[in-house]
Amino acid sequence: MASLLSEFVLDNFINNYEKANETMWRKEDLDHRLQERQWRVDDLQREQEWRAHDIRTDRIHKKLSNEQRQADTRAEHLSAISEISAELSGFALVSIINVNLPDDIDLTLLWVYGVTSALTICCMVLSLLVCTFLMMAVTRYCAHDLEFVVKRLDDEDIDRIHPFERWWVSRCEVDWQLSYLLFRTGVTLFLLELAIVSWVQYSHYRVASISITFVSFVGLLVWHSRIWSKWRYLMSRPEVDVIPNEKTPLMRKTYSRAKSALRVPKTNVD
Repeated sequence: MASLLSEFVLDNFINNYEKANETMWRKEDLDHRLQERQWRVDDLQREQEWRAHDIRTDRIHKKLSNEQRQADTRAEHLSAISEISAELSGFALVSIINVNLPDDIDLTLLWVYGVTSALTICCMVLSLLVCTFLMMAVTRYCAHDLEFVVKRLDDEDIDRIHPFERWWVSRCEVDWQLSYLLFRTGVTLFLLELAIVSWVQYSHYRVASISITFVSFVGLLVWHSRIWSKWRYLMSRPEVDVIPNEKTPLMRKTYSRAKSALRVPKTNVD
């Protein structure tokens, strides 16, 4: 009887021990499975973050390249205007220096010629200076600020916001319009100067003076009626998105236009 009881107690103890071990092993297996699941979730999340970072980096590089191309295009425009302004101002200055004045020249004609030449040189030189400083500003912005501004853009703003155009409109557009106005005025004055200098240089040869004047006015007519009227849209102000706290007239105009477009008209409900 005692041996049966002791055997029963021993079997019961062994069974309880095995059940306790089985429960502990089961719990450890569940914990391990949960840990593996968490590891997989962490790996997927990490891969997703890396992928998102790679995609954003690629978009930033493409955006930066696009903004740099826009800056290079602006710089080429400024360089072209600067070169032509320098050449025309040089021609006007040379004509003043090398003109041969007859002894019986009309002083009023001489005054008109001098004033026209001076205005031509001033317009071209001022246009040249403005374009030069604008090129310096574009170079400085691209070298120091453009990359920082592009990298600060949110993901949803990378394809919508154009930092260089914003900066150009807010800081350089007015000066660019002034430079082109001076250039256009300088070209007109240069053609007028060509007509006037023919009467100063060839005052005793009316046929030559009339011929040069006719050619000059034909060039002036072509410049205003064909060239300038056709390509004036190139100088129109760009339509960019609204810049917060921007005080320029263009931005106020664009902002008011956007507000009017988004305003929902009120309807009377009976």
